[in-house]
Amino acid sequence: MEQNLKKFNWGAFLLNWIWGIFHGKYITLLYFPACLIPLVGPLLISTWFGCVGNKWAWDSKSWSSVEEFNRSQRFWVKLWFILAILSIIITVKVFLFLVIVANIQI
Repeated sequence: MEQNLKKFNWGAFLLNWIWGIFHGKYITLLYFPACLIPLVGPLLISTWFGCVGNKWAWDSKSWSSVEEFNRSQRFWVKLWFILAILSIIITVKVFLFLVIVANIQI
């Protein structure tokens, strides 16, 4: 498992504070004060979460196998993609509503 702990955790990077709450790592709530430093703060702290995420996740639960652990961590990346796509769809629909129905000029 040592090798898996050294890998970058994309779930912790992409869904940082949500991922952190699920894994009982409330330190990920530091994401919010980090946002006070535009661009750099959120990127740096998310990168830190990604670097230590596998260790945190491994320590947070009793995993029955390495495969179960890896499957769980891949789920977080899939969830991020789903949420990103839904966000884009909703944004486009709201934009089209405002442009077409509300007749707002761009």
